[in-house]
Amino acid sequence: MKLSLVIPVFNEAPVILPTLRLLAENFEQQYSSDWEIIVVDNASTDDILARVSQIDDARIRVVHLDEKGKGRALRAGFVQASGDIVGFTDVDLSVPPEDIISALACAEAHPGSVVLGSRNHPKSVMPGREWWRTMSSHMFRLLARYIVGVRASDTQCPLKLMPDSVINIFLSTKENTWFFDLEFVAILEGLNIPLVEVPVTWNEHRYPGRQSKLSTTRDGLRAVVAMFRIRHRIPSQLAVLRNIR
Repeated sequence: MKLSLVIPVFNEAPVILPTLRLLAENFEQQYSSDWEIIVVDNASTDDILARVSQIDDARIRVVHLDEKGKGRALRAGFVQASGDIVGFTDVDLSVPPEDIISALACAEAHPGSVVLGSRNHPKSVMPGREWWRTMSSHMFRLLARYIVGVRASDTQCPLKLMPDSVINIFLSTKENTWFFDLEFVAILEGLNIPLVEVPVTWNEHRYPGRQSKLSTTRDGLRAVVAMFRIRHRIPSQLAVLRNIR
């Protein structure tokens, strides 16, 4: 089954080439089917486009957007996807290629299901993760369950894979922020789409010196606002999707 992997990027020129080369190497060695990687440049101001163009591989291509927003970038990438299995992950490879390939095996074994990486899976490993990041992640999980009603253990892990039959549901999302994942998972649960959570080996420090674009305080407040926004919007989204399915 062909894989389309979408990677949204914003000013990630220093890490884009190592990431793409590592993914390509692992797919070549460990994934027997066809694959493609779609890099979505999310209004970057660095030379990331020029760097991606250095890779002479038709399976790796880039889409440029003039507006920021993770949700917007992912939807643009999914429109371009041609795979039987379509997914996304982050450019810093906090979820390693080996876990992506394991998740692919799970997706192939569970056709019709959406596979979610979960840092809260009992078998997940998170070496060297700061305590305050773990605490904020658990707080997000509790608030998301209370405000939005999601049951998944980790909506924000960047690894997600799905069959192409789910793309129209994916494209129906409205959220453009980092909290796009929460909206998508809430819709999937509302439509009773089967979800399979898989463990990950989480590494936030693959690229020393790379600074996280998330702020616990600032984005914590934004998260609560986004949760109420998503909760308000979900019922009408589900009504529309149920009518067209």
